[in-house]
Amino acid sequence: MKISSLTLSHSNFPIEIREKIAINREQAVGILSDLRFKMAIENALLISTCNRTELFLATEKQERGQEILEEILKQWMHERQFSIPGEVDELILQHHESITRLLRVASGLESQLLGESEILGQIRIAIELSEETQVAGSVIRKLWEKALRCGKRVRSETSIGDGALSLAYGALKVAKKIHGKVSGLHYCIIGAGEVAELVLRHLQEIEGAKITILNRSEEHAEHLASMFGAEPGSLEDLPSVLVNTDVLISSTASAHPIIKTDLIRKVLEGRPKGLLLVDLGVPRDIDPAVKELPQVFLYNLDDLARLIQENLTSRQEAIPGAEEIVEHERQQFQVWIVNQQLQPAILSLRKSLEDASEQELDLLRDELDAETHQQLTVLVRKLLKRALHRPTKEFRATSSQWSESFVSRIESLFKQETFEDEEQK
Repeated sequence: MKISSLTLSHSNFPIEIREKIAINREQAVGILSDLRFKMAIENALLISTCNRTELFLATEKQERGQEILEEILKQWMHERQFSIPGEVDELILQHHESITRLLRVASGLESQLLGESEILGQIRIAIELSEETQVAGSVIRKLWEKALRCGKRVRSETSIGDGALSLAYGALKVAKKIHGKVSGLHYCIIGAGEVAELVLRHLQEIEGAKITILNRSEEHAEHLASMFGAEPGSLEDLPSVLVNTDVLISSTASAHPIIKTDLIRKVLEGRPKGLLLVDLGVPRDIDPAVKELPQVFLYNLDDLARLIQENLTSRQEAIPGAEEIVEHERQQFQVWIVNQQLQPAILSLRKSLEDASEQELDLLRDELDAETHQQLTVLVRKLLKRALHRPTKEFRATSSQWSESFVSRIESLFKQETFEDEEQK
């Protein structure tokens, strides 16, 4: 089996493009289901976050995986109306690069915020989607397990996750720059998902912070508010809440901006202090034109990532160690893949020798009495088992050294012709 992958991330696309290719849960289920029922794919993993959309496939032939991913990318470009600067195939990785890619993603090496840990949770969600759509085959599941193990190892064995480095940290850094402090400010959080919860955990540490949580579902807002000692509300309350808000942080799954320029312009009337808007949504929650208004400071994901680059020093020093772990786990997965291919070759070898022995024993059946023939049969089987034990063990132990063509040749070589065919020759 060969792994192929399609990579669309912050490293090659700005947020204006990423918001067009963001995939929600319902869309992900549709994509994976189409792979299963229209293209007979049994191994697929789709990861979609605010910074990436990546699709991994396992197919018997590398060319088939590449063709399927090319077709999908062209379809997305047409349906979602975006273009890429280079060739389509430049975004599609082959076997070894694809394995390494997923391991690096899980390790935080490919994150916009180096070493961030949230990606592990997002990878767990990805396998749940694969299971739901019945494309969590043995190969993609093994790769997923390796990725999860690799991510955990990198974070426990290196310092790549050390230090204050998160979107929430970046937002608070901006708040202090604009308002001169972070304590005693009024924070409005829009959304009640995982990102909102992470932001609220940071805000809890701030002395005297007043927090309001708004969400389409007021019930969800009330649930989070009870956890973090905040005031809940619905999105309908936004105009009145914004009047006294110092920092608004939005992270919803809306397909279109929910905060428009006219709303902010109205809120600003008679307001003496500045308003910081932090947009953590992909697609974006806040109309980009808002930043043209006076006393309004708008930051999106890319802005925050650039802002906190200076805090990356200690994490960047951990990159070589993290990459060593990635390479070790990649080699281990490759050994597993080859072992899966080896099994048919070993079975073919064993069966060919057993069949040849049985044919020779059958020729002796009329020349020997039953007891002697039975004893000879047992002896031959024991000899075969003993003779094959060590070569089979060595074959498996050194499997990483064998090429795929060599393994295929072993399998075909020992698909023994029948005794009669041999006799005719």
